[in-house]
Amino acid sequence: MTPRHKECLDFIGAFWADKGYAPSYEEIRNALGAKSKSSVAALVVKLEERGYIRRMPNLARSIRLVAVPLPPKAPQPEAPAPPPSSFDDVDSVEKAHTKHENKVITLTAKKKEPEDEPAPWDM
Repeated sequence: MTPRHKECLDFIGAFWADKGYAPSYEEIRNALGAKSKSSVAALVVKLEERGYIRRMPNLARSIRLVAVPLPPKAPQPEAPAPPPSSFDDVDSVEKAHTKHENKVITLTAKKKEPEDEPAPWDM
């Protein structure tokens, strides 16, 4: 949608909300500062072709807004995968909860015991 189409659609929506009926092409022309009603007619035809409005042919003030879903947002990058865990046979487990984007995530980690760590000379 071009900025001009958006401006026209926004005006039609605001006019409907304020007055309770559709604007005439002349009212749209004045609001947009267009030089002719034919340029407004071209904008309205494009909005109708794209499914943003409906109108009844040969009927004054017949523009109706159509509920159109917003275009999808750009996909957000996923969080990196957690590093591989070596906690397969966990004896004692510590759990922590954190909130991330309205989701509760449970983190599980093995409590480190001194005998679990190899001595530096064993490496």
